[in-house]
Amino acid sequence: MALDLHQEFLVQPVDASWLQCNIECQEACPVGTNCRGYLNLAAEGRFEEGYILSREPNPVAAMCSYVCSAPCERACRRGDIDRPLAIRAMKRFLVEWHEASGIPDVMPQITPRDERVAVVGAGPAGLAVARELAMKGYRVTVFDSLPYGGGTMLIGVPAFRLPREAIEMDVRLVERLGVVFHYDTTIGRDITFEQLQKDYDSIAITAGAMDAVALDVPGADLIGVDYGVDFMKKANLGQPLEVGRDVVVIGGGYTAMDCSRTSLRHGAERVSIVYRRTRSELVVDEEELGETEREGVRMEFLASPIEVLGEDGHVTGVRFIRNRLGEPDASGRRSPIPVEGSEFIIPADVVIPAVSQAADLTFLPVESSFEINRGRVKVDPATYATNVRGVFACGDFVTGPTTLIEAAGHGKKAAYAIDRYLAGRTDVTVAANVKLTSSWRHEMPEFYDVLPRQHIPMIQLQARMPSTDPEVNFTTPVELGYDATAAVAESTRCLMCNFNIWFDPFRCVLCGACADVCPEGVIHMVDVNQLKTEGLLPEIEEAYGWDQGAAMILDEERCIRCALCVKRCPFDAITMERFELQEISTDGRLYKESYRDAQLAGTPGVAGGAR
Repeated sequence: MALDLHQEFLVQPVDASWLQCNIECQEACPVGTNCRGYLNLAAEGRFEEGYILSREPNPVAAMCSYVCSAPCERACRRGDIDRPLAIRAMKRFLVEWHEASGIPDVMPQITPRDERVAVVGAGPAGLAVARELAMKGYRVTVFDSLPYGGGTMLIGVPAFRLPREAIEMDVRLVERLGVVFHYDTTIGRDITFEQLQKDYDSIAITAGAMDAVALDVPGADLIGVDYGVDFMKKANLGQPLEVGRDVVVIGGGYTAMDCSRTSLRHGAERVSIVYRRTRSELVVDEEELGETEREGVRMEFLASPIEVLGEDGHVTGVRFIRNRLGEPDASGRRSPIPVEGSEFIIPADVVIPAVSQAADLTFLPVESSFEINRGRVKVDPATYATNVRGVFACGDFVTGPTTLIEAAGHGKKAAYAIDRYLAGRTDVTVAANVKLTSSWRHEMPEFYDVLPRQHIPMIQLQARMPSTDPEVNFTTPVELGYDATAAVAESTRCLMCNFNIWFDPFRCVLCGACADVCPEGVIHMVDVNQLKTEGLLPEIEEAYGWDQGAAMILDEERCIRCALCVKRCPFDAITMERFELQEISTDGRLYKESYRDAQLAGTPGVAGGAR
């Protein structure tokens, strides 16, 4: 490949910031899971270690293994070659392997504290707050109006997609930390918020967003209009549910998919999902959308409801209008614009709006004077603190509907802020240190670069639809998951982004052999005057203007870590370096990149634990 002689190449130093950005899957995870690490361990058949690493930063790891939106997969650099790693499916394999092994989870040593924290809500955000604070020694009590823990995951996600055993696993581990749960307890009815303020040193509100946002079109109050959050709650709690023959679901998120697939299992003959934007703008993952369509759900894009039609007070259909996408707004997103004269009707016995949800604020005392913004409690975005002293709020309760992993990430951050508040600290700064370990003999697994993404097995379609045994349809997971052979093969596809090529300028003779052997064409010899550092590398800037100057450069974003350049170099001027990130906070805790890294460094323990 010929290079543009006038092209400039940005060169950046290797530091903590570079490392974090370089391992994009970990950066994309809201709870900072070291995806690369547990994939590498799984590839070696070290499944229990992989489970520990996947579990340690994630309070809802079991639930995530089934229904995480997997932002790590969208960030995975393997996707630039063919398809990203099936990271969520790999987490599920490790979770199920651990459960089947009978190996108990290792619980941390906890130094008890006197302070008490109340958590309102036992959903993902609440579990995250409770777990993190319990590990720091606080006495945590969780209150929830539902009969079991899990929040939205319990009442909003069908069991055929998220087995209840996975929810129980995550809740059980939080209980083992000493957290006390009070179920069937509604704040404002069974106990007042004022009483919580009196009995506890701090309160975390993680009550979710479980109130449906009304569909603002004529006919929305007809019999047969059943909002998505209410529809799924009835289905998951075993309450009576009538779907008729024709169901129309309005929306394009996970709730819309869940409602449509649940309707089929309750006997609906025709189910349509209508979304106002395009297919490419759906937020659901590839597997979820694919299985929804394979089950027979019809997808209708670029259409918005304008009227729910009815007869004798009952729904008979929905009138829609076609949309076109307008010009991009400031965020780059294009808004749907109605196309005049494009109306059409879809017949329906039941209409399920699954557009959005809102938080219930009625349990908050008026005299507390919480700041409210657009129907949500206002919080400091950095600390999740409300304007009421000692009260914090996070998750869907303050953001509106998010994903499971985003809510858990909010919960972790809120817990850290509550810890600082109770300890009388204003902030904890983190100093990062990068270690480089020479690994020039590193070998990538055989055929890692050509292995296709492993197919995730699913149960047959005929086993999903209504039968004489409703348990088969409602509780049997559609996704079967990997076996050990497929798990190892899938994990082997990882590019190991913490291994990186390093050039020794004192050994390199600029022979270009490395560039010749590189299968991806990512190594180049360039004029030093083509290097741009923006003041980051003074030694290069000092070389500007030297007519004879040349440099070897490598595109880290496209490198597949094959190490052929290392083997080809005749002067041992190229090595493969392993980067290890350590973070030491001012409160004396050492946070290591991974469980495996702790082992390699000779330091026992789990990341984030006290040293």
